[in-house]
Amino acid sequence: MFFCNFSYSFLTFMVLTLVLVGCSNPPNLPPVSGQLMLDGKAVTTNETKKATINYHPDVSKGNTANSIAVASATETGQYTLSYNGKPGIPEGWYKVTVNYSEPLNPKDPYSVPKKLISDKYSTMDKTQLSVEVKANAPASNYELKVTK
Repeated sequence: MFFCNFSYSFLTFMVLTLVLVGCSNPPNLPPVSGQLMLDGKAVTTNETKKATINYHPDVSKGNTANSIAVASATETGQYTLSYNGKPGIPEGWYKVTVNYSEPLNPKDPYSVPKKLISDKYSTMDKTQLSVEVKANAPASNYELKVTK
């Protein structure tokens, strides 16, 4: 009889645990879109010229998000972030890395890339780009200015 009661108690506990975990609120993911600017002009991309933007949680400013947010710039330099495959990004501070490049040999898209912006934006330890994501912030908050 004890075994039977234990089995039902354990089963009930597991079901309740799964229900509670499944019902937890996902983080608020405000949409984040912006413009990537190079020396005061919108970045342009095409089949070979690519720009990627990554928002890395800034732990030093209290952001404990568990993943980075990513985006690719459009032909006109616009970008929209996604986080874990979903549009938007959790609120908080982020360090931003940007890579903008094209192949050294334009006829071979797989040739070694040539960087079109300063290397100081390409890694977390070098970048000085920092952004605070807030709900209902205007798109101008997410304009990124880089230099050659």
